[in-house]
Amino acid sequence: MGFPTTSMTDEPEMSKDYNFLRMSTSFHAMDSVTRLVADKPVVIFSRSSCCMSYSIKTLICGFGANPTVYELDQIPNGQQIERALQQLGCKPTVPAVFIGQQLVGGAKEIMDLQLQNQLVTLLIRAGAIWV
Repeated sequence: MGFPTTSMTDEPEMSKDYNFLRMSTSFHAMDSVTRLVADKPVVIFSRSSCCMSYSIKTLICGFGANPTVYELDQIPNGQQIERALQQLGCKPTVPAVFIGQQLVGGAKEIMDLQLQNQLVTLLIRAGAIWV
């Protein structure tokens, strides 16, 4: 004897509405991330209490870049944006660094780029610093 199965058409209408709302919120959050990084050479999603975020901001500013920083614990839709960053693969979600509108990654990826002498090149290509 197997478990009873249901198809998508057997689900209560409220469940469908909830799933649509959840997907809609997800798309809205992803759209928010896209809009927040548009036309900016460097964007860092951070939390004001995160020491790794502070370190990455300090590193990037040390090259003369002026990143746009969004402190997720201080903006109204910070939790939604954090969920969108998770969906993009950011684990942990902060810091999340975008250079040239592309997600580069978190602290580990930024430090790896720095150790490989590639971070400055990315910042130059994105127009965040000039030589």
